[in-house]
Amino acid sequence: MDEITLIGSRCGPFAPALKLLADEKIDVKPLINASFPLSEGLAAFEYAQTRGVMKVLLEMGEERKFVIPNFQSPI
Repeated sequence: MDEITLIGSRCGPFAPALKLLADEKIDVKPLINASFPLSEGLAAFEYAQTRGVMKVLLEMGEERKFVIPNFQSPI
């Protein structure tokens, strides 16, 4: 079985940040550059390496929700 380890990072007080998000006091949409269906996960990771990209989402559905200008997946 192949296993993958993902390492994330966070800083600052987590609970107050979640409260702000839940109360919709912070708009995080401008931070999200793209959304990929899980079936395109490798392309999502490739895109995430693009200079200037902040956040890329992996969606459990098969529909891409954000348009990615000029991105040609190598996969």
